[in-house]
Amino acid sequence: MSWLLAILALSLLIVIHEFGHFICAKIGGMHVDRFSVFGIGPVILRLFTYKGTEYVISAIPFGAYVHIVGMEPEEYSLDEEGNLPPAPVGYRNFRDSPLWARLLAIAGGPITNYLAAIIIMAGVFASVGVQEPVGVEIGGFGVGSPAAAAGLEVGDEIIAIDGEEVRGPEAQGKVIEMTKEKLGETVVISVERTSEGGEVEPLEFPVALNAEAPALNTTLAVKGDYMPVNPAKAVWMGVEWPFAQTKRQLQFMAKAIKGESKGKVGGPVAIAKAIKTSADQGVIDFLVISALISTALGMFNLFPIPALDGGRLVFLFYELIARRPPNKMLEERVHMVGMIALLGMVAYVTVFNDIGGDKGPVWRQVAAEFEAEAMKIEAGESEGEGEAAPEAEEGEKAPEAEAKPEPAAKDPAPEAEAKPEPAPAEPAPAE
Repeated sequence: MSWLLAILALSLLIVIHEFGHFICAKIGGMHVDRFSVFGIGPVILRLFTYKGTEYVISAIPFGAYVHIVGMEPEEYSLDEEGNLPPAPVGYRNFRDSPLWARLLAIAGGPITNYLAAIIIMAGVFASVGVQEPVGVEIGGFGVGSPAAAAGLEVGDEIIAIDGEEVRGPEAQGKVIEMTKEKLGETVVISVERTSEGGEVEPLEFPVALNAEAPALNTTLAVKGDYMPVNPAKAVWMGVEWPFAQTKRQLQFMAKAIKGESKGKVGGPVAIAKAIKTSADQGVIDFLVISALISTALGMFNLFPIPALDGGRLVFLFYELIARRPPNKMLEERVHMVGMIALLGMVAYVTVFNDIGGDKGPVWRQVAAEFEAEAMKIEAGESEGEGEAAPEAEEGEKAPEAEAKPEPAAKDPAPEAEAKPEPAPAEPAPAE
């Protein structure tokens, strides 16, 4: 169910993006002849037609799309007589629209993604307040995590590494930095573990860190209390949040380009995995990661890359400055090459980072989780028949996050790059 929720959430963010193009095109007086409100590919269900726009559902159940008449290359847009299809009374084709309307229609998708992030985070701040971090705890484990192998468990609060205390507002950043400084070494991690009876037990574990980042291969969750904020402040913080995250993501990308960060770019599988993990850990985590991905979707589409919204905006700004439109055939060829390159990049990232990567972390974890669910079902059926539940073979372990979801108040952050908190204190991202 969590995976289905993750796919639907990612699809909804794309629907929001396309709705932004749709509504802004309508504001600009353009003829939108089709809006697939769910799905891409061939139309399987025509819902209704209103003011010249056909609302449909398409065959591939993911995302959405908007067709604005006059945006495609001429050979695809012209009718049998070589003319653009007539627009309904009161509407214009894209190419016949004023420059401001075309700029608005193209920028509408990213703008709506940012607005969605603002609304989500304003709601989060208004409902739960601002988190005041006091420490850090284990929120989950990656496949092959040395911390899990050493005996640490989800919910363990890390209080010291090699005797050096890591409590306080900067605990998350301290853990990331201290473990990164000792890659390949064995460190003693001191934790406090709360039993089901509420008793706190101090424990120590020698952990052999990975030779390369992430050192622990864990999800670090900020431990803290939420302080209420008034509605006006919640709205203002919601407005600031996506732009602060954009700045962080651009800084991370700059470090990755310079080779100063070993973090990897994730594709659709990794994004769905992040949403699924957050859904396992509570509503607040799910909303925060959804707002973050909506922000990233808006930001990425504004990059001046051919075929993306940002690439199309470049040509429109050229027209604004040069006071004449660019060569249409040249523009469409540039976008076509950009689309091929973009699809190739997505395929590469998905295969080598999401599915392949370092021993296929995402793919193997997905498989392990489905296997764990199957074992639970088998165990339940066996118990119903009065038989003993089958046990996993030695060395097998269902992911902690699946078996024991964290409370909603926890805001997890991957060790490789600390996930943004809905709190004023910004954790230091890992290098």
